[in-house]
Amino acid sequence: MEIDNKPDLAALTDEEKKANRRREERSLLWKIDLLLMPILTISYGLQYYDKAVLGSASIFGIIKDLGLSTSTTNAAGVVVTSTIRYSTANAAFYWGYIVAVLPFALILTKLPVAKVLSVCVLLWGITCILTIVVKDYEGLVVQRVFLGLVESSVSPGFLAITSMWYRKEEQALRLGIWYSATGIFSMFSGIINFGLGSIQHKLSPWKYMYIFAGSVTILWAFVILALVPDSPFKLGSAVSGRIFNEEDRRLLARRAQDKREGEPSDLEGSGQTKWQEIGQAARDPMIWLFALMGAAIYVCNGGVTAFGARIISSFGYTSLQTIVLAIPGGAFTMVSIYLVGWLAGRYKDIRTILLPLSCIPVMVGSIIIWKGSWVHKGLPLFGFYLLPCFGAPYVLLLALSAANVRGATKRAVSGGAIFIGYNVGNIIGPYTVLTPEKPIKYRTTWIALLVCMSFTIVSSLGLRWWMKRENARLDREEEVAAAAGGAGGETDKERELAGEHAGREKVRGWRYSL
Repeated sequence: MEIDNKPDLAALTDEEKKANRRREERSLLWKIDLLLMPILTISYGLQYYDKAVLGSASIFGIIKDLGLSTSTTNAAGVVVTSTIRYSTANAAFYWGYIVAVLPFALILTKLPVAKVLSVCVLLWGITCILTIVVKDYEGLVVQRVFLGLVESSVSPGFLAITSMWYRKEEQALRLGIWYSATGIFSMFSGIINFGLGSIQHKLSPWKYMYIFAGSVTILWAFVILALVPDSPFKLGSAVSGRIFNEEDRRLLARRAQDKREGEPSDLEGSGQTKWQEIGQAARDPMIWLFALMGAAIYVCNGGVTAFGARIISSFGYTSLQTIVLAIPGGAFTMVSIYLVGWLAGRYKDIRTILLPLSCIPVMVGSIIIWKGSWVHKGLPLFGFYLLPCFGAPYVLLLALSAANVRGATKRAVSGGAIFIGYNVGNIIGPYTVLTPEKPIKYRTTWIALLVCMSFTIVSSLGLRWWMKRENARLDREEEVAAAAGGAGGETDKERELAGEHAGREKVRGWRYSL
């Protein structure tokens, strides 16, 4: 006999009802996390691993095998080696990404998110494995472009899923959880690549890295298809159907309704693309600033991911030692992202303060490597471990966009703009690492990082000032509206502000989240 342990709501006081609702919300949130967070985290980690394996392959023969470096003799008779080809092959991934990311962001507002993502994951796994049949530099560039095209669906897709399933105050931590996969997988990939790099067989060691990465990704595509629902209203899979009972589904609907108040027809996956919101996004200076900040933050990744292994080896380590010593950098990424995500979720309106603070470790690491002594290898190595903390300001940037842009289409464009900036930074980054500058400790690299982090800090503080000013302006507009028309009144100016700043028609009580 089944015992009903649910309290009699009619007999509860208002405070007890609120406490009961909080318990129900916590239980539901745990179920959502249990379903989505492991899948999103592993998926994002595979994306990172598939595109970053080139960095490990660079010290296990791919540069020589595919002719990714050239040597010339200068006037003094010294042979100078250039890795411009290797930098270009790295950047080629982001050429494909930058072309497809915004179209994918818009497509995912119209089509079933999980199904589209599972197909894209399958295609990128196949593309990854095909790297082993590439014979030269030109072929690798083409392969990297196609890899970028299919992988560009992941970031906007995961941002859409996070926006669909979580409230504004819950998003920063969840974005941080799945984005921290870049740190987690950089640690595990180091261990895996260490093992694969030790294989002595008929294939070059770097080819085993691509075979492993592509095979795991192909299998994972079917996991996404089987387990991830397309939206809170479409719990079609058998697993998600068992996780969420009827009461959970009612709560999911209520949460979605709360998110949609003042934001009509604004649920991702509704099948509607609002061209008016695309125009608003194109005119919104905040979205343009988001894109520039994304580019500045990811100049760091473009250089460090592509050349991290080579920079560490410059300190005097062997290839296998370099792979192992790169592992702690992933832990720094993971811890910094979890920390800022937790703080942003716990304390109100501190994202634009945390963002500049989280840039400081990157700047300190750059200065240590540039100005510190390389005689004692531990010092520059510690500086290098601080560089991957750039993931923390990027997660906060995504959270600012998700919390402050209203309208599914406009929010998709805003996310797409950040991802375009992400690609621009990744394209620029490898070209800031000049191998002839090894004797002067890659000076250009660290100057570029210091400039980019300084821009990000100033931009975040400027954004905070602007948002506070706009919130005060909206306060005044609502006071005028209340005085003029009572509780139900709303001025034309208020509607104009609501539509332009938030991308929706009526947003009484809405304010920017700082």
